[in-house]
Order: sequence, then structure tokens, then C-alpha cells
Amino acid sequence: MKALIKTVVTMMAVVMGAGAASAIDVRNEDERPYTVTVTSTAMSRDLEARPLTLSLVVCVGVCEFEVAGVGTVRAQKNDVVTIKDGKVTTTAR
Repeated sequence: MKALIKTVVTMMAVVMGAGAASAIDVRNEDERPYTVTVTSTAMSRDLEARPLTLSLVVCVGVCEFEVAGVGTVRAQKNDVVTIKDGKVTTTAR
């Protein structure tokens, strides 16, 4: 029983400390595909950004977006990550 209570309290602390989830736009405005690795405190996953597409990534807190061969940016809340002309940038929406 003590283990269950400890687990519930720990999960509540993680959820409360993480903040609200937000949707971040990932826009590939180039005519070639890229692999984007999205990393946060809670997860890490690869996203295939096809040419001239828009993807939405749900992020809790701050996420790091690493575009293979291009660079890395950090985004949060409702930011927009844009890949254009072989460069990656972040702007507020």
C-alpha cells in the first residue's frame, strides 16, 4: 500500500511539474525530406519531415528539435520550427 501511495504521489509531482502540453508546428519549406529528432524530458522520437509539409508535435515544456545535417533549435508553447533553405529556425506564433 505504501508503494502504491508513493507511486501516485510521484506521478502527480511529475505531471504538475511538467506544465501544460502545447502543439508546436514543424514546417519543412524545402523540397527535400529531413529527419527531425524531437527530445524533451519525457520522450525522444524521430519525425520524418517530408518536402513542403507541416507537422504538429505535442510538447510538454521545452523540446529540442535536431534536424539531421542542419542544426538544432529549442521550442515551447506554440512556437513554429521552420526548415527553409537548409537552415532551421524557431519563431513565436
